[in-house]
Amino acid sequence: MGEIDEGVMEGYLLLADISGYTKFLTGTELEHSHAIVTELTKLIRAALCPPMQFVKLEGDAVFCFAPQEAFPNGELLVELVESCYFDFTNRLLNMTRSTTCTCDACRAIGGLDLKFVVHNGTFIVDRDEDGRLDLAGPDVILVHRLLKNTIIEQGGPSSYGFFTDPCLTGVSTEFRLPAHEESIESFRQVTGVVQDLAAVAAQRREAQVVRLTDDAADIVFSYVVDAPPAVCWQYYVEPGKRHRHVAAVETGIEFKPNSEGRVATGASSHCAHGVGGDGFREYLDWRPYEYFSGISPELKPRVSNSSRLSRPWKRMSSSTSRTVAPSTDG
Repeated sequence: MGEIDEGVMEGYLLLADISGYTKFLTGTELEHSHAIVTELTKLIRAALCPPMQFVKLEGDAVFCFAPQEAFPNGELLVELVESCYFDFTNRLLNMTRSTTCTCDACRAIGGLDLKFVVHNGTFIVDRDEDGRLDLAGPDVILVHRLLKNTIIEQGGPSSYGFFTDPCLTGVSTEFRLPAHEESIESFRQVTGVVQDLAAVAAQRREAQVVRLTDDAADIVFSYVVDAPPAVCWQYYVEPGKRHRHVAAVETGIEFKPNSEGRVATGASSHCAHGVGGDGFREYLDWRPYEYFSGISPELKPRVSNSSRLSRPWKRMSSSTSRTVAPSTDG
């Protein structure tokens, strides 16, 4: 998006709200929980902007807008929200699967979720004395009020995108989502549709198959472990068990001793819950007890997840992709 003109604008208003935020911050270590939430809000912003324009972070919510021409039809807007939620849940899964940290914040990552409220209307684009963007107008008030809705109370999904009717211009007749109404004080009845984002993400994840075969790999490590696949899988993905066999190369809390070689004054530690922690971070495909695929920033052989451990590696342009898969001849 180019230079933003100030003044009255017709367009879209979006709030992406992290569910479970308050409980997460108040019930866990502040330093770790803040780092996790910061990483997640940066991901949300990157997934939405562009075509949206970031306005500000409002506690647990990312507030964005876009001019009318940013979305020729409402389906593109819905797809943007679906993609953002998919990226968000993938990051949560990657954090949960990759960490070997046992701190309260890392254990509570799975309790976070995301919901969206999107409205189309008229608003004023302004800048404060420091040059930061801000929005004003009744429709800005309305989209914020819509965060306090009755979707879940009426049996709707907990991970949702609520799109008011003005957002859905130009959608095809086949595009149908459950209708929903809200009564907001000082405003007319608000009607729209609700998308179950968790269901969409699950379907998308199930359809995503990224499996690197031995034939396509540049290098394959294969060996036999005297245990069934389900047991080996647990020893790779469960933090407590994972520590028992990969402590030499990976740790959830990485300690750097001080100049005297002690974990004392002058030492440092890092909680490996996000990008920049453990080397193996992003999982592309996850099929429990069968295989998983992922991208690693560096080639580091590690113990894997099945009776017959097979790890094909393929050199990518900027990273290394690998699949860990069991063989039936264990």
